[in-house]
Amino acid sequence: MTTSPWRRLGRVGVCIADAIGRYLLTCVAAWLVYALTAPRRHELVSYLPRTRSYWEDTVYYLRDDSIAWVGLIVGIPSLLMILLFGLLNERKGAAFRIRLAGLLLLPTWFLLFQNFVALLFVPVLAQVVFALCLMPVPLVRFPAKTAN
Repeated sequence: MTTSPWRRLGRVGVCIADAIGRYLLTCVAAWLVYALTAPRRHELVSYLPRTRSYWEDTVYYLRDDSIAWVGLIVGIPSLLMILLFGLLNERKGAAFRIRLAGLLLLPTWFLLFQNFVALLFVPVLAQVVFALCLMPVPLVRFPAKTAN
């Protein structure tokens, strides 16, 4: 039984949307964990009263312009690499995941020159976790053909 090409195109679109959604959720979760666990701006001197609430400081960390720029500069090339590598590569399992993890470290090279450690640590950790644990392998999964 053959399926129409449009049905297969829809399946590819769903698989790509799944991978993009997982990647974006991984990045957001990494920055959220950082924002919730990083030292607060006014906790440097413990005897001073806090001037901001916990949530105000968390919003400050998430709205920081450097985080948004890192998301764009690292995220867009990473998504393109994920899609191209996933669609063009036939490997499965650990061989696929390790190669993808190595490729996803390429967009983060410029972060080595930053003076803010989180700008290196959080994106690199998010890239590696996505590639080794959350990337759907193979990227496009078609249902098995049934034998009559």
